[in-house]
Amino acid sequence: MNASRDLRSCIRPAREPRVMLNCEGVITESDGCTIDVTIVDVSQTGFRLRSITELEIGSSVTLRMRDARPVRAEIRWACGHEAGGVFLDPITL
Repeated sequence: MNASRDLRSCIRPAREPRVMLNCEGVITESDGCTIDVTIVDVSQTGFRLRSITELEIGSSVTLRMRDARPVRAEIRWACGHEAGGVFLDPITL
């Protein structure tokens, strides 16, 4: 990634209401590796997070936030240490 690239150019505008968070969570990748993340926001269908590890677009993961049940998800975009995805299981906000 070009370091001078503006982060805003990597993120599509939100299409539905989002809940702003600053919530610690854990991503579990398909190989069982876990990554600590900070969930920045969520909507009924997706999320945005920050991670110390760059996530791969198209990867299937499980996202766990605090006391909530784990939710299957797919990473749809990544730009440096920020990424976003869609929930594969329905959630309730």
